[in-house]
Amino acid sequence: MGSSTKKKKEKQKDFQKPKLKVGKARPKNTNATDTSFSAKSIVFKQQNVSETRDASALFNHNVSLLSSKNETQRRDALQYLTTACLAAEKDLPQPASAIVSKAQPLVLDGNSGVRSQLLKLLKSLPVNEIGPLEQILLYTRAGMTHLSTDIRLSALDVLDWLLRSSGEAVLACPGGWIKTLKTFQNLLSWHGAGQSTIITASGARWSATKPAANLGSNKLLVHQLNTLATFLTVGLTPPPTDPTAAGRRAAELFPLWHTDAHMLPKRSNPFGYLNLFGAPRDAESEVYDSAEERVGILNELDLLGLFRHGVKEAKQHGGEVGRAASGVEKALRLADVG
Repeated sequence: MGSSTKKKKEKQKDFQKPKLKVGKARPKNTNATDTSFSAKSIVFKQQNVSETRDASALFNHNVSLLSSKNETQRRDALQYLTTACLAAEKDLPQPASAIVSKAQPLVLDGNSGVRSQLLKLLKSLPVNEIGPLEQILLYTRAGMTHLSTDIRLSALDVLDWLLRSSGEAVLACPGGWIKTLKTFQNLLSWHGAGQSTIITASGARWSATKPAANLGSNKLLVHQLNTLATFLTVGLTPPPTDPTAAGRRAAELFPLWHTDAHMLPKRSNPFGYLNLFGAPRDAESEVYDSAEERVGILNELDLLGLFRHGVKEAKQHGGEVGRAASGVEKALRLADVG
């Protein structure tokens, strides 16, 4: 009997509500789970933690991380590759052209640290091993027209590096001359018909509205004008002439006369300008090898007159914008000299 009474009292405890004093916390349940602990983890930057990886494998691994979705990994990979390229005494584990093709989409990266580190990597690569520049120039033009002002500034920095390191190679790309100028024309709003228009010699209309009103900060506008001045200077400057070249040429060919003029041409598609069997001409995508050809296509497309009127309007702003516009005006004078 005593045991049954004890069991009844124990069962009744489950249904009894404890009387708590004011301010006293409710006691914890006997089956409560303790959640006060915190989980700890170890995160490795590299997927393989082995210490036996050689420098070549580590270099290739960082090249593959350039397409990572983590911006920190992209930035750290660029930093490692920059250090490796600067310290390399011999050939790199991968050619410079392969590194550029993997890194060039980062021109449009949304992280400013990634873009600045990309520029450092490009400057550390050997210029003569970068290879064709069509793709990186395409990404650069896309960055110049991006909605983000920071990406526009970074793309202009990349174009400045391209012009300083291999300006002739940029102009030798299909569309490198006209398409890039058209990009600047769209950025600066130096085209179209507005309330106040100027008619050029061929009848084209140019808007006289001030372009700086919708271009954002003056820093971007000044950078655009300075880069445009550099681009025009590279494109419109004829190669230096050697006064002794004719004498040396005659001495090398003596007793023959103009033999090299009858030999096979050294440039590809020397009669391409005739367009005998090609598609209809696309002036924007063509390559213009000489400063004379570039000046000719500027006059043909009325870009020279439009840019001159645009510079005239930009100079009226004064300050840094006016000084940058004066640099563009100075570069445009090379078209008259050529």
